[in-house]
Amino acid sequence: MVGGGPGGYVAALRAAQLGARTAIVEKDRMGGTCLVRGCIPTKALLQSSELYTQAREGAAFGVVADHLAFDWAAAQKRKTSVVDQLVKGVDGLLKAGGVTAFKGSARLAGKGVVDVGGEQIQAKDIVIATGSAVARIPLPGAELTIDSDQILELKEIPRRLAVIGGGVVGMEFAAMFAALGSKVTVLEMLPQVLAMVDADLVAVYTKHLARLGGEVHTDSKVSEIAKQDGALQVRFSTGGEGGAVDADQVLLAVGRVPYTQGLGAEEAGVKLERGRVVVDDHLHTSADGVWAIGDVIGGIMLAHVASYEGVCAVENIAGQGNRIPDYRAAPNCIYTDPEIAHVGLGEKEAREKGIAVKIGRFPFAAAGRALTLGQTEGFVKVVADAESGKLLGAHIVGPRATDLIAEATLAVQNGLTLEQIDLTIHAHPTLPESLMEAALAAQGRAIHIPNRKNPPLPTGEQSEGAVSASSSGLSRRVGERGVATEPSKITNRETNMAAPVKTSSPPPTPSAIDPKSLELKKENRDFLLGLHRQMQLIRRFEERAQEQYTKAKIGGYCHLNIGEEATVVGGILALKANDWIFTSYREHGHAIARGVDPKAVMAELFGKETGTSHGRGGSMHLVDYSRRFMGGYGIVGGHLPLAVGGAWAVKYRKQPDVIFCMFGDGATNIGAFHESLNMAKVFDLPVVWFCVNNRYGMGTPVEKASAVADIYKKACAYDMESIQIDGMNVREVLLRTSEIVEKTRKDSVPRFIESLCYRFRGHSVVDPDKYRSNEDKEKWRKADPIVAFEHELEKEGLADEEYFKNLRQEIDAEIRDVIEFADSSPDPNVADLYKYTYAGQWDNRPELRTDRV
Repeated sequence: MVGGGPGGYVAALRAAQLGARTAIVEKDRMGGTCLVRGCIPTKALLQSSELYTQAREGAAFGVVADHLAFDWAAAQKRKTSVVDQLVKGVDGLLKAGGVTAFKGSARLAGKGVVDVGGEQIQAKDIVIATGSAVARIPLPGAELTIDSDQILELKEIPRRLAVIGGGVVGMEFAAMFAALGSKVTVLEMLPQVLAMVDADLVAVYTKHLARLGGEVHTDSKVSEIAKQDGALQVRFSTGGEGGAVDADQVLLAVGRVPYTQGLGAEEAGVKLERGRVVVDDHLHTSADGVWAIGDVIGGIMLAHVASYEGVCAVENIAGQGNRIPDYRAAPNCIYTDPEIAHVGLGEKEAREKGIAVKIGRFPFAAAGRALTLGQTEGFVKVVADAESGKLLGAHIVGPRATDLIAEATLAVQNGLTLEQIDLTIHAHPTLPESLMEAALAAQGRAIHIPNRKNPPLPTGEQSEGAVSASSSGLSRRVGERGVATEPSKITNRETNMAAPVKTSSPPPTPSAIDPKSLELKKENRDFLLGLHRQMQLIRRFEERAQEQYTKAKIGGYCHLNIGEEATVVGGILALKANDWIFTSYREHGHAIARGVDPKAVMAELFGKETGTSHGRGGSMHLVDYSRRFMGGYGIVGGHLPLAVGGAWAVKYRKQPDVIFCMFGDGATNIGAFHESLNMAKVFDLPVVWFCVNNRYGMGTPVEKASAVADIYKKACAYDMESIQIDGMNVREVLLRTSEIVEKTRKDSVPRFIESLCYRFRGHSVVDPDKYRSNEDKEKWRKADPIVAFEHELEKEGLADEEYFKNLRQEIDAEIRDVIEFADSSPDPNVADLYKYTYAGQWDNRPELRTDRV
């Protein structure tokens, strides 16, 4: 880890937990900017100023203090003590976790090499977490200003403070020094300070600042800072009119920039763009084995986001998953007075996206706990989807807003509804009750404030409890991320061609699969992109299925196809519509590739009536007879004899169909495997045996469970044509499988295919997967079939990074709808328990209904 801030040290500790030998390099003190010069020291001083404010107002609470004064030196001493304690704590955590720490400046000195003051550290993977630095602008007199690092070390409180920049840093210092008696003036170039915050929240803060004597000038451009009569003067213009502010100190707070100075990033092959390190969706840079997280990659420059990205990166490195950071519920906390916090979509942002929303507000003036605290400024505001009631965002200004946002963050992240929030018992009297009351207000059911009656509003206007839509009058359905799920147009920048936005159905298969039809050429573009989309759809479906399992939405066992997408898509798309498929319990992707509606698949996993098996089968027993998908089977190899029976029926009826039987490597060691292959050959039955060899039968590697590690050779004992193919290459799987299938269709002779692939997750969702080494996982992760195919498509100009990014967003939206459908579908009727168990008309079998048993 290059950098010991909240991104680097958290990543280091997580990597060590995962069993990796880990080192961390930091040129300053562990904890980085946040702990040493940012979040922690500023909050320590803000706490001192808050206590001072409360003491001045103590008389109303019966607390009277004579000769009250603020001791800046003592506050500074306490700040330093807090920082020292936390730095010491981080040092101790790294030592206890077995992380080796190096002090000094790091430089990338070649592949897998980091140089620290002449000492070289070798590592298979390097994570850049160098953070950011204070931004400076070419402003006349800028050398007279101080920055956010220097203001923390002032020897005395300035009588007059000018703040250039109305962002988070500037406004936090403005709030603190105004509370301590400084005359504060804020100069902001934009129309609003805290531009990323809901205007309603900002208005509460600026009014409070004004009561303390502070001034805010927006739409103001600073021209210079000059010395004037022993002090400083900031000269600016607003609307063409000049102005000037006298100050003892001028804080230049115009943001932060990614820090890569001296790192040697570009020399090491790491792509930079306007100073930031460029990463892909998995936080990998353009250099092999080099990753980047936190402020240095741009994006959301917050300590907790850096820590989150650090965990994502090292888990990707360790092969613990295919984690793509999800920022839709990243909270933003601003420690002004009153505090401000927000998460998710704002009202304006949602309306601009064309989302119909409900708005609910609850003022702290109506909250009992806020009254007891004597802090009644502000309110809680919620933004929810008008149709589903899902919370899209929450915005708080008031006491302990930065703590209150946690519940709203959890709700946005997990797609909770307003009703789920208000049905949760909230302790009384507490501040979190205000979020519950805001949720009730959005539904027109507020208890402790009058509910507003909302007359029809003119287009574009909105108030609490009202439903708004875009100016066009369109109302679009919204997914869990608060993004309209209407398909977006995807374009390829290099070829300037509109990419087809496809449905979840498999791409139309060419009339004949041959090498020419699979060449990476423009005439095959739509079909090739369709293959890629199917693989990506299955990958995302499985990733979200795993998430839903951890939320107890899915019961029983759950086996995922993650990593096997090329084998699944290539194998099944080689079949014709009249061919029959028998497969094992790892069959979610198989069903989707065959054209089964992903909504029905997910609903079956959820055990819902709308599922493929009406909720009776669950994850391991998907079936769709209309597509001749004869289902997954929970018994290892138990379906092989059934495939023989199906092949016998096809041959008996003289039908031109093929039985396609898919199974894992573990099934080849049981008696039914040998009996089935033998019988198929004896009677020359039209069955293609397709072994998905993902290298492990549950937790045992193939070579330790089978005397013959090359499984395709087992079929030779039955005088059967058998081949071994690269199951990580979708084009090879499709071509070679198609060749075998068509041979069997022509001569009704069984054949055998072994597709070599690798599952990226454990045997099932609950499998901790500790039997595979990190080296083994990493080797196969680098051969990811989807990533490899994307590289081929991009190299030949058939798609580009923008196409893939937009496609992933499109698929994310589709899968959100899939989950919503499954979650909202009805449960099976207990009285119909046996409805699909026996053949015959259900209505004519009353003896089977459980209410009569």
